[in-house]
Amino acid sequence: MNRLMALLLALCSVLLGLLVIAYAAGGGRAAPLPHPEFGPMQVGIDAGELGAPVWAAYVAGIVMLGTMWVTMLIGFRAGHWIHRAVSAWTVGYVLVFVILMWSFGAYVAGDTTIVLGFTAPTSLLVYGLSLAPWIPLIGITWKFEDAYFGREDQARFDEIVSEAKSRRHSPLSGED
Repeated sequence: MNRLMALLLALCSVLLGLLVIAYAAGGGRAAPLPHPEFGPMQVGIDAGELGAPVWAAYVAGIVMLGTMWVTMLIGFRAGHWIHRAVSAWTVGYVLVFVILMWSFGAYVAGDTTIVLGFTAPTSLLVYGLSLAPWIPLIGITWKFEDAYFGREDQARFDEIVSEAKSRRHSPLSGED
């Protein structure tokens, strides 16, 4: 558990470092710009105007996925199959994220590919990054009790409760 907390602290420190660097570099723009052709309309922020290098997006995304991985492991017994399953799922999720970033770069360069009714980056967001968290959520929910508080833990808990009740009701304890 201490290793997980140390890893979580390290990941949060990296995110904080990225925020400090972005603030110091003046990256990002808070307000939309007027549309170049239709003055009353506003134009949102596009990829080229954020002022952040592409590597920062990769680092931030992977660190956030690492944070999600660590928080999903907290509380589960070491060596349980959920540890391996969540780790394998996280590797897959990082791959989907990297593919998303790569396809977005291709989309920005003008290579538009339609996948399942959307452009490739949107399709990866809709069908990959937004649906994928349900896989470990369902698995963890299904096996939560066994992974977090197993049969041996329940037997030990029942034994402690039984001992506490017998001590409380014994004639030597002075209680009724």
